Amino acid sequence: MNEFNVIDVLKLSEILNFDENWNLTKFVSSIIDTSDARQIIIHILDIWSKVNVDAKPIWIDLIERAGFYPYYVDKIQNENEISDPSIQAQIRTSFFKSDYLQNVYFHEQQKEIEQALNNGRNVAVSAPTSFGKSLLIEEIVARKQFENILIIQPTLALIDETRRKLKKYSSYYNIVVNTRQIPQKQNIFILTAERVLEFPKLPKINFFVIDEFYKISNRLNDSRIDALNIALLNIMKEKPQAMFLTPSVDSLSKKFREKYDIDFFKTDYALVNTKIIEVRSRNNNFFNNNAKKLKLFELIKEQNTPSIVYVKSPDEAYKLANEYLNWLEDRNNIVNPNLDIFEWMDKNISPDWQLKRLLQNGIGAHNGALPRHIVTTEIDLFNDGHLKVLFATVSLIEGVNTVAKNMFIYSRNKGRNLIDFFDFANIRGRAGRMGHYFTGNVFLFNEEPDLENFIIDVPSIDQNEVSDEILVNIPDMDVVDMERKEQLNYDIDMELQTIIKNNLISVRGQKALYTFIWENYHDLDYLKWNNIPNYNQLWRTLYLGYKFLKGKDNEGLMKNKAVTALKLVNEPLSQLIKEQKIYFEDEKKKDPLNYAIDKILKFQRNEANFEIPKLLAVIESIQKYVFERKEVKKYGDYTFFASILENEKIDERFQFLIDYGVPSSAIKKISQKIPEELEGDSNIVRYLQSNLDSIDFLLLSYEKNLILKALI
Repeated sequence: MNEFNVIDVLKLSEILNFDENWNLTKFVSSIIDTSDARQIIIHILDIWSKVNVDAKPIWIDLIERAGFYPYYVDKIQNENEISDPSIQAQIRTSFFKSDYLQNVYFHEQQKEIEQALNNGRNVAVSAPTSFGKSLLIEEIVARKQFENILIIQPTLALIDETRRKLKKYSSYYNIVVNTRQIPQKQNIFILTAERVLEFPKLPKINFFVIDEFYKISNRLNDSRIDALNIALLNIMKEKPQAMFLTPSVDSLSKKFREKYDIDFFKTDYALVNTKIIEVRSRNNNFFNNNAKKLKLFELIKEQNTPSIVYVKSPDEAYKLANEYLNWLEDRNNIVNPNLDIFEWMDKNISPDWQLKRLLQNGIGAHNGALPRHIVTTEIDLFNDGHLKVLFATVSLIEGVNTVAKNMFIYSRNKGRNLIDFFDFANIRGRAGRMGHYFTGNVFLFNEEPDLENFIIDVPSIDQNEVSDEILVNIPDMDVVDMERKEQLNYDIDMELQTIIKNNLISVRGQKALYTFIWENYHDLDYLKWNNIPNYNQLWRTLYLGYKFLKGKDNEGLMKNKAVTALKLVNEPLSQLIKEQKIYFEDEKKKDPLNYAIDKILKFQRNEANFEIPKLLAVIESIQKYVFERKEVKKYGDYTFFASILENEKIDERFQFLIDYGVPSSAIKKISQKIPEELEGDSNIVRYLQSNLDSIDFLLLSYEKNLILKALI
């Protein structure tokens, strides 16, 4: 039997000679359970139209033997000239067919995990991006076996993507994506860890999923590690069946696996190949500076299939995208003249926004600071082929699933830090897509990071390196360093301990804030506001929050934040952008309009929608506690202001529509036509489904289309 070099086989663009096929199939048959065999079979699928016709039945047999049942079934159903499969093959194939998902077949290792879940086991799965982990979630939902399912996703984009995949089950399950929705008898909760902790009276969870589970680890130094660890503790104490999903890691905390009796599945099993192409000069060196950029542009232009360019920051994404467009200028061709999003951009942001010009030319620039509906729309445009290339930060790579043939790893950083091998593997895994591209091309502009072990530690369980915020939430019986926990709770009563624990922000900072308010309560009338504060009340309140809870002692910065926050509440977004542009013109800023747009959108998404409401909630809880203890009758209630800031001035009844990807501009219009007595998201959805035709005259085409998507 001939021996074959796998690297050489993967370079073949055709294999038309039967004898060559015969020899290669014999070799693959001898190593059928290996990664090499799987790579060869996937490559054969990639060049299927240029494979000897008489050899195809043999290859189809090997596809089945390798356990690639999704591909196998596709071939036997669509290759008319192929003979019927054997009885044994039919029996094996039926075993891999889902009993609950129509026309879905698991591949070999998905089936192994599905069986473990079927036997009631808790599982953790470490597998490549193309493994198909999300299908395991849908399988559990489709069984309708569990009353309450909780899926924790790290980003709002992934929440919306998961909701869209699972909304086909909404006739059985009530799908809950924010804390204001009311649970019914059967629910699927799709939430961030923070929302899990904020959820009032979350019912007992029967099946629990954490996607992107690696984010629980100290190694990543992620700002949301604390929330994820505490959510894990709170949910797992009820002993639900659980599944933890992560891109490829080497191992998982032994103490965590033992505590929750978890079966750990680690696999390199993938249904797409990844082709690494190092982009080097004739001297075999990596390109630098302008030469690197020009080489990137040349390679992007050469591609006939969709491409993502990974860059380190939103600023670099915009900069490179615009430079690429300018480089193309002589050959410029408007490929998207009439996308419906353009009318929305003109009315709500600016007709001259750089993102509009990019989208017109089939170029995307993605970052997490964009409004949520724009993030979703940009991904849809890319996946539907309207955008040829997407310049993207890690928020896309870690956030949503895309259909890309090519991945250009242009930057060697993630923010200010170098990407490590885990980051690299995660980014690399976005090239190729099962059912779309059998082989993904990864163009590498820098040295590949050294291979290293990534063992997921779980701080709340291991306690080798655990934050104060996690420690105060660990039950006393499980705490390793009880002396440290007692010190954190020293000199504060149980009620204040509970407030501090639930606030999930710097314990020491909260204690310092409490001490300051306790000692100075006579002089803190500016904290006693409700509804919408005045400028003086807001900046002074924010100053205390940022000083004690974030370590930022800067009055000027807080005054700027207060001004911007109040304008967001009182003015249309487009007006605020115009004012900011005029200010930057006076400051002689380069490209003042787009600088203003970026600044305002970042403030809205990061601070107005998240950070400021969080700080206000913490300050409110502590000042209320102090004033009540001091028998001061009046204290601050920041709920209304925080809510309208966080949810872009949307009535609480309709806030779920923001999470469904509907622009706040559309919600404000349709909310005027919905009866005031109508409550509950399901009732509002039914009303809109029945009455949308009578109110669609209020809406832009873009807004109407997004509402229709949300309601289907």
